[in-house]
Amino acid sequence: MRKNRIKPMLLCCMLAAAAPLAAAADGIQLNLSANAQRDVANDQISATLYVQQSNNQAAVLADRLNKATANGLAIGRGYKDVQLSSGSYSTWPSYDKNGKITGWQGRSEIQLKSKDFAQAAELIGKLQQTMLLEGVQFGVSDEARRKAEQSMIPEAIANLKGQAEVAARALGKNVVNIQQLDIGQQSHGFRPPVMMMKASMAARRRPTSASPTCSRARPSCNCRSAARWSSSKAFSPARLR
Repeated sequence: MRKNRIKPMLLCCMLAAAAPLAAAADGIQLNLSANAQRDVANDQISATLYVQQSNNQAAVLADRLNKATANGLAIGRGYKDVQLSSGSYSTWPSYDKNGKITGWQGRSEIQLKSKDFAQAAELIGKLQQTMLLEGVQFGVSDEARRKAEQSMIPEAIANLKGQAEVAARALGKNVVNIQQLDIGQQSHGFRPPVMMMKASMAARRRPTSASPTCSRARPSCNCRSAARWSSSKAFSPARLR
């Protein structure tokens, strides 16, 4: 299977000067940015399964869709480490060439999520006996992402301080301080890669193979700062207050 990369997740550390530039009569304020990146192995699998039917009567169609969904959820109760929930549900009319409604079609989904790849694959195989597989995704769980982001904050700040030292050396000035540090997370629409999507009808009935190592997430940490420098030519490391 082709190796995929996930779009980076960004954790932002914002550092900004508390005083305006005009007030810094004894030095200069300089905006800096730095980042830290780390590969995080996928630890979560998610999948979407669905049933799609048609009937001349909307009420009959709705009843059949609801029963199929309830049956799938009941099967999933035997897998304690797999989370199952109902997904989207929709119905729409079918028309003849004269624009008259001739029947109804509908679709109901089940969403699956788990950190146990073996149990998830087994359950998906069972559900495929009565449902169709829309797609399987491998990604990083919220817990693993938060842990990775937190562990990268010191590295990102160290990179920022290193940039401050280089900039001070180039300016022939002495670092006074970094006046303010605000740390927060910035979302950039992170989604795991779709590993198996839009298969043929026959392929949707095949047993599912879970392969958590096929893709990796790369969280990143961005920092922005405003630092003030004294006019001394002597150089010293940045000092956080």
